[in-house]
Amino acid sequence: MPALDARLAVTALDDLAAGCDIVLGAAHDARPYILAVLRPDPALMALVERSLDGGVLGAFAERGVTLGMLRHERRLASAADARALAIDPFAPPDLAALLRGRLREPPRR
Repeated sequence: MPALDARLAVTALDDLAAGCDIVLGAAHDARPYILAVLRPDPALMALVERSLDGGVLGAFAERGVTLGMLRHERRLASAADARALAIDPFAPPDLAALLRGRLREPPRR
């Protein structure tokens, strides 16, 4: 995750201090990139693990879990992800510029 920084950690801690049971940041592919809890809770972590196929929000709601949501981030797992980040207006400007300078256009079909 290219934009993980201290501000993100502060935001997660603020959400926990405000009463959230768990704070979740999801990447563009809907998979979490960060989970924050005040103290280890095996039952809550098992719920998260069982629900990562897309049902995590519903599972939290059914159990009355208070959820804090962080900004989405773009996971960099492929050249297509890098091309998308290079034109993402929310990408860190220095990283986006670096990517734009290094990426070649994909072959035209």
